[in-house]
Amino acid sequence: MRVRSATTLTVLSALSLSALSLTAAPALAAPAASTAWGDNVTAAGGFVGMSPTRVLDTRDAYAVPNGMVRPLAAQEYYTTPLVAFSSHMPPTTYPVVPADTTAVVVNVTATNPTANGYLSLSAAPGAPGSIPAASSINFAPGQTVSNLVTVAVTPGTRPTITVFNSAGTTDVVLDVVGFYSPTATDRHTALTPTRLADSRTDGTGPLGYGSVRTIQVAKPELGTADAHAVVLNVTATDPTMNSFLTVYPDGPAGRPYQGSNVNFPAGRTVPNQVVVPVGANGTIDIYNHVGSVNVIVDLVGYYGPSGTSLFRALKTPVRTSDTRVTGSPLAAYSTEQVPAVASDGSTPDVTAVEANTTVTDVSSPGHLTVFPGGSTVPDTSTVNVDPGLTVANSATTGVAADGTYSIHNHGGPLNVITDLTGYFTTS
Repeated sequence: MRVRSATTLTVLSALSLSALSLTAAPALAAPAASTAWGDNVTAAGGFVGMSPTRVLDTRDAYAVPNGMVRPLAAQEYYTTPLVAFSSHMPPTTYPVVPADTTAVVVNVTATNPTANGYLSLSAAPGAPGSIPAASSINFAPGQTVSNLVTVAVTPGTRPTITVFNSAGTTDVVLDVVGFYSPTATDRHTALTPTRLADSRTDGTGPLGYGSVRTIQVAKPELGTADAHAVVLNVTATDPTMNSFLTVYPDGPAGRPYQGSNVNFPAGRTVPNQVVVPVGANGTIDIYNHVGSVNVIVDLVGYYGPSGTSLFRALKTPVRTSDTRVTGSPLAAYSTEQVPAVASDGSTPDVTAVEANTTVTDVSSPGHLTVFPGGSTVPDTSTVNVDPGLTVANSATTGVAADGTYSIHNHGGPLNVITDLTGYFTTS
């Protein structure tokens, strides 16, 4: 195993897609279960949203130490400071997040992988020979896949995060879209998932080559009138080409130079969670790179002055459920309750959680909906699935009175794994 630490990084253009393979299910982190979190949590923090800022691209000479461009090796831990270049002559970097940052929200993309595998992000640099028990993103050879991950940082004047690659080699791209800090004032409120837009049915039609669609996300009737940032699930469906979507605040600044939110191949439905600042007029923009694609937007929460909860990140993600371990796959059109509070009583006043939901052993096309609970399943989607594929998507969801949240399966039997990355609390 090799351990390396990035020291110079750069800001680059949006990710370009490679060809995708859709025939093999990626490897998963080994089955594990843990419900006691103890001291594995950061200080509580408010949120600051930001335009996507690229802090790592292992394909680019400016984004790795000494210009040594290479993918992450199998079983490699890669620790990177959260900085970007302000100048290359001479090389000069600036911090992307402040020194008191407790966690960052980062869109992580794996591209050009050579084997079935996964990436795991955490604050801890990791020890040679150790293997994380939780995964952040899963991939098969040749795929380009993305997932929004909330990850605790190692604090200091140069906060860092660590990426672990389980197998083969793969390039990794990291775009920071926000951070948590004890001095930040915007708080989170979880909402019942609500569909805001669906280009298949709302009369707007697919997004074409290089086109932009504006969506109103700050609405009094949704409780988001004062939202400074929103939490969305954005799904690309019916795409005609390999492409990507970029979501950003509407306004004079326009589309960011770098950063992609949803990467997808032709013909496949792909979702990704998105956290995006809200434009001054209460709107956001969605850009499609090439081809045409239908876009579905579901609202699941927001940050703003009227928010109720601060966030505590888990320094090392914790596996909270795994149907492979219980031997009871989630049955067709059934609902599973997932624990959202620790068994040791160390998590009072939990209002919502941030969790990575991974689906494998899929028997038929379908989708999962993650929601706070109750008898009515929202008409929204969180993870879209197809046989032969292992897929993951981050989910931010409120918590029911019994300390759980719900996952409903709209399709055939499958296995579900949940890895908790943090929780929201009023205390």
